[in-house]
Amino acid sequence: MDSQARIRENMRHIQAFEAKPNPKPLAETAVTRGFEKVAFPKLVAELSGNNPIVRQKALLAARELLTSPINLVQCVAAGATPAIVALLQDPDEVTRGYAAGTLVLLACKEVGTRDLVQHGGMEALAQALEDECETVRDNAYSAFIEATRFDWTRRALEGLQVVLPRIMELVLLEVQEAPQRAQQGLAVLYACTQVRRNADVLTQLIDTSVAIPRLAELLDPELPEPVRHSAAELLGALASREDAKIQAVQVGSVPLLLGVCSPRSHVAFATAAVAALSAITIRREGKYAVVEAEGGCEALTSVLDPTNEQLCINAMTAICNVAEAPEAREILAECGAAPKLQRIFEGAVSEPLKRSAAQAIRQCRFKHLPYEVLPGAPPLVAE
Repeated sequence: MDSQARIRENMRHIQAFEAKPNPKPLAETAVTRGFEKVAFPKLVAELSGNNPIVRQKALLAARELLTSPINLVQCVAAGATPAIVALLQDPDEVTRGYAAGTLVLLACKEVGTRDLVQHGGMEALAQALEDECETVRDNAYSAFIEATRFDWTRRALEGLQVVLPRIMELVLLEVQEAPQRAQQGLAVLYACTQVRRNADVLTQLIDTSVAIPRLAELLDPELPEPVRHSAAELLGALASREDAKIQAVQVGSVPLLLGVCSPRSHVAFATAAVAALSAITIRREGKYAVVEAEGGCEALTSVLDPTNEQLCINAMTAICNVAEAPEAREILAECGAAPKLQRIFEGAVSEPLKRSAAQAIRQCRFKHLPYEVLPGAPPLVAE
């Protein structure tokens, strides 16, 4: 190696190991990734920090972590839930919106909802439903939708006593300006009625919040279909109680539900409406409300289509209930229910469809006691 080459090599060595100034410090609002478990306590500290920009960035970082089930568990263990719940009260509306949106991801898993309930998340989300910022309200409703998929959360909402009646009131306030939020509120209430032993939930909705007449208002044909659909579902759930059936008739919900019973209606909406009718018509008042409604029996007959099995079963259940009124049997005969039911019975490919058709046929043909043998059943053998 010649002298020039050695000089150049020596210069490179000096440059490589010479003293350099300290790295430029990061900005206070910079959020960097942690390593493994270091990330989770650091995240919680940043969520609780004093800088609003850091808090917002930390919420976005939390969303990235919460998409992984393993990371979600570690976030919960590190104490992220109370830190996020506290940010629902942040003075900045952007931060509140981010916090509510992050809780949507947390509520997707049962471990997240349990931690949310334990740290007062349901009460905080209920307050967020009335936030002045629409984004916060949207995200809070979405978080409730996710959380109420779990029985644990439904029980917690039931125990709070005041949240479910308040959601019913908010639905009526939101329905004109934000029908999507109104529909989500009704979906939350319906989910809460699906708990086993739901007597307390029904009491809060039927008695405390006077839900039956309000749901009749929400069946108004002028309102968007998703709202009416959810109202019909909730009305059907509440009509499992006897006095609710009577109230539903008194407030005029039967004609509104019959108006949905048409092949032109969306199948899911019609299925929910007919399910509500099948619950209401268990009572004598409900049967005669259908009989007295213009075209009531014809509407039920029009949706006897076995291609939509659940809708067809619901309609046959309602027809079976209504046919206990003698006047209804005459009207059903005039509108051609018998041949439709017979075709469904003969061509049924599932046992629930066949049995429902058999029950409806026997009830429509009833003239006097004792009842005839159920169609399709073996004949009685005399002793």
